[in-house]
Amino acid sequence: MQEEVQDLLKKYLSGNCSEEQRALLESWYLKYEQAERPEVSAEAKEKQLDEVWQFLNDQHLSPHQPTRHILWRILATAAVLLIVLGIGFYRYKTTSQISKAKLLVKTKSILPGQNKAVLTLSDGRSIVLDETTDGRIADQSGVTITKTRQGEIVYAVNNHQTSQAINKVSTPKGGQYQIQLPDGTKVWLNCASSLRYPASFSGSERKVELSGEAYFEVTKNKNMPFKVLTKKQEVSVLGTHFNINAYEEEESIKTTLLEGSVKVNVAESKSSALLKPGQQSVYEKNGLNVVNADLDEVIAWKNGYFLFQDEDIRSIMRKVARWYDIEVVYQGNLSQKHIGGSVSKSKNLNDVLMILKETDEFNFKIEGRRVTVMP
Repeated sequence: MQEEVQDLLKKYLSGNCSEEQRALLESWYLKYEQAERPEVSAEAKEKQLDEVWQFLNDQHLSPHQPTRHILWRILATAAVLLIVLGIGFYRYKTTSQISKAKLLVKTKSILPGQNKAVLTLSDGRSIVLDETTDGRIADQSGVTITKTRQGEIVYAVNNHQTSQAINKVSTPKGGQYQIQLPDGTKVWLNCASSLRYPASFSGSERKVELSGEAYFEVTKNKNMPFKVLTKKQEVSVLGTHFNINAYEEEESIKTTLLEGSVKVNVAESKSSALLKPGQQSVYEKNGLNVVNADLDEVIAWKNGYFLFQDEDIRSIMRKVARWYDIEVVYQGNLSQKHIGGSVSKSKNLNDVLMILKETDEFNFKIEGRRVTVMP
């Protein structure tokens, strides 16, 4: 994690951050500013600044031209990253001593998920993508399917042929994968999810079917709208970036727009919503509502970390269970307090549960791939 932070800080301080990376760094600063904590004197803040400045100098990250005071917000962000990534979780509006008790573990540590998925071709063949070598992996009806060195699946249509073949990529619990569709659209598929799509797009629309969660960067084509079908809704776009969370075990279907515009249609209620960037449609039993979204939280899974914002333990553990492929059971009268924070998805399960335990609200027992959550 420290190497990742240093690399990100280098990019930030040199002005080479992507928009997503910049948003990630600055969101940590804002969360730090908004969190309840003791007031810091001017002298203490100056000492903190000296410490951060020294750290950046030690890592050869400090810029040479701007003054220290102009850079205070950037350096504070750097300090917060190091602090928050090390601590992980905090309790909302409460204080407590961190529990030093150990997890009750009766098995070896459970490792995090990886890039793994199964590609099912129209003829019934199944290809385990994480076990397949790079390069061409299949040909069907004028379409070539290739696996890149980065582990991405890419479709290429030969000689403008069309194919009626339907393919499906499925990720298990503990797996995620990236796909580039025949039109160039990029899809990041979260764990325990699947995407059905044609091997080549033809006709008046581009239609795919999603189960679970995926992030889309859709190639623009005003003559052929892109549609994502889930069990209860349809999302129509021309070209945009958006995320859909449609897990069956969740209480709602959430569609979040980062760029462009999308229209969400709900077949059962005949309701619809046109989203603007930063908005999220939430479809529940009581209908379709539009709210402002926390974009960092929405795409945290795609960027390699968990980000929980004022969530109860059951909501948090559903996400943890999908990534680590575990069964979660609950015992006793659990706290209803909501907690928040962030932790890297590259950590093993024990580390994540220890960080959750530091809220002083929950205990965990691990037996095989079963985790019991207790008061």
